[in-house]
Amino acid sequence: MKQFKIGNSWIRGVVGNGLTAELVTDFACAYGTYVGGREVVLVRDTRASSPMFGAAALAGLLSTGCSVADAGVCPTPVAQYLVRRRRAGGGIAVTGSHNAAGWNALKFIDEDGALLNSIRGEEVLDLYHLGEYTKASWDRLGKREEATGFVGSYLAATAGTLNVESIRAAKLRVAVDTVNGTAGAVIREFLGFLGCEPILINEEMGPDFAHDPAPSARNMRQLESLLRHIEADVGFAVNTDVDRVGIVTEKGVALSEECTFPLVADHVFARGSAVAVTNLSTSMMIDRVAERRGGRIIRTKIGEGYVIFRAVNEDAVLAGEGSGGVALMPVSRAFDGFLTMALVLEAMAEGGHRISELAGRLPAFLMKKGEIPCSPDRVYHVLEEFRGFHRGGQVDLSDGVRAAWPGHWIHVRASNTEPILRVIVEGEDPERVERVFADTLFRVNTVVHGKS
Repeated sequence: MKQFKIGNSWIRGVVGNGLTAELVTDFACAYGTYVGGREVVLVRDTRASSPMFGAAALAGLLSTGCSVADAGVCPTPVAQYLVRRRRAGGGIAVTGSHNAAGWNALKFIDEDGALLNSIRGEEVLDLYHLGEYTKASWDRLGKREEATGFVGSYLAATAGTLNVESIRAAKLRVAVDTVNGTAGAVIREFLGFLGCEPILINEEMGPDFAHDPAPSARNMRQLESLLRHIEADVGFAVNTDVDRVGIVTEKGVALSEECTFPLVADHVFARGSAVAVTNLSTSMMIDRVAERRGGRIIRTKIGEGYVIFRAVNEDAVLAGEGSGGVALMPVSRAFDGFLTMALVLEAMAEGGHRISELAGRLPAFLMKKGEIPCSPDRVYHVLEEFRGFHRGGQVDLSDGVRAAWPGHWIHVRASNTEPILRVIVEGEDPERVERVFADTLFRVNTVVHGKS
C-alpha cells in the first residue's frame, strides 16, 4: 500500500513510497498557477528529504513565473508570518511536522497566513488533477530571493503582543526539546526575547531525530528525566516545524498533549468570556474549562485548516486541537508553538503559579487512543457499519463517526495523514472507558477484516 494522502491544505506521504520529487514539482506548479504568479514564501524542515523536495517545489514555482522568497530551514508558523509581512501570494512549507523521519509533506499557506481552507484547497487540487499549469517563457520565469533577518520582527509581532515585561520579571528557567528540528533556528532568540534562561536538548538541527517528533507524553521521556535532575520552571517539547507543543512540569511529569490547549484556554478565557474553536476529537477538558470561565466551544472537522477557518468565521479568540496546536486570534492564524509557549509562560508569570499548579486546575478524564490499519477502499464501509452500533447516542457524522453520551464519547475516523482508522474514547469513569475502548477496537477490527 502506498503511504500517501492528499488533504485540502497539504499533501503527505512516505518518501519514495508515494511521495516523490516529481509529485512535489507538479503540486508546486499547481500552487504557483493558483497564486497567479505572485511571490511565494518557501521553507523546509530538517528532514533528510526536505532539501530535495524543497528544490523540487522551487523548480515548480519558478516555472509558473512565481518569485520565491526562500527562507531555508524555518519553522512553519514563522513562514506563515512571513507570508503576511511580505504580502505574498502564499507559501509552501516542506515539512513532515509530527510524523516520523520517513515521512514528508507540503503545507500550502494562503495569502492571509492560514493554511488553505477547503474551498481554496479544492482549487489547487483541481489544477493538479487537470494538469493545467501556467508555463512561463524563458524571459518570464520567476526569480529566487533568499529571505533573511525576519526572526526579530516575527517575535515582536507575535510573542511581543503578550505581557512580555511580566515574563521577563519572572526570570524563568525553561527547558525545551527541539527534536533536532527547525526550532533550533529560533529558540535561543525566542527565549532571550522573553528574558528566560534556556536549557536546550536536541538543539542541533539535522535529519537524525532523537526520537519521534510528535510532542506526546511517550516522546517526552528524555525531557522528563532532565527536569527530574535539574531545577527548571517548565519543559516544552515541539515537533519539527513547531506547530505543536507538549509540556513537562517542574516535577518532571509529562502532561498529555491534550492538556496544552485547555491550559492555554484557561488563561485566555480568564480575561473575559470568549469563543474558541476545536475539533471533534479534542478532550472534554476544553469544554469544562470554557464552562468555568464563561466561554463557548465550537467543534469542527479535524485539521488546522478547518479549525482556523471556522475560528475566523466565528470571530473566535482561540483555535486549537488536542495534538498540542494552538492559535491566538487575531494575532496569528496559525498553530504557533512559539506563541503557545509564550502564553503558558505568561500564565505562570502573571499569576505566580507553577506549571504543575496550572495543570492541576484541569478536569481529569481518561482518554484512550488507538489505531487500526485500514486501506482507503474499506474506510466508508467500516464507518457505515460502526454508525449502526451507536444509534442511541448523539451522533455527529461530519468527520467519521462521533457518538456522545453524558460523561463520555467515542470517535472513529480515517486519519488525515496515514492509511489508518483512529479510535478515541474519553470519559469520566475509567472502568467504563477501558471497557468501551476495548469493545470499540474489537468491533472496528472485525469490520476492517471483513467479518461483519
